[in-house]
Amino acid sequence: MGVFEWFKIYHWNREKLLFVFHRITGWALTAFIIGHVVFVHQITLGENMWGSLLSLEESILSRIILLLVAISLTYHGLNGIRILLIELGYLLPRPKEQFYPYSTWLSSSKHKVYIIIMSVIGSLLSIYTGVILFR
Repeated sequence: MGVFEWFKIYHWNREKLLFVFHRITGWALTAFIIGHVVFVHQITLGENMWGSLLSLEESILSRIILLLVAISLTYHGLNGIRILLIELGYLLPRPKEQFYPYSTWLSSSKHKVYIIIMSVIGSLLSIYTGVILFR
């Protein structure tokens, strides 16, 4: 599957949407980590350069970027735990004989409950992070 296949919205379901957000947040976090390493490396250029970079860090734009990074990190971590629980079989329903119309494991109540819990925890952590960053 190529990158452009991620964004074809024909026959999307809950799992596909979570997959696309997981990939986007993964790439965004990778870009942030690389940028952060470059930013911290600037200390070797002297105290004046470091001071000017720190003043840039206190801007409202950098706080918004940090909030987006925190939201991405929270989502990526909680969705990674969801994927791990699926792989270990905890969020899958018990096997049973299938009759038409077939149901998928996505409609399992355990899976739906975890997505709701993931959404609530992610929202609360994002609000808490926003309060800390913007007070």
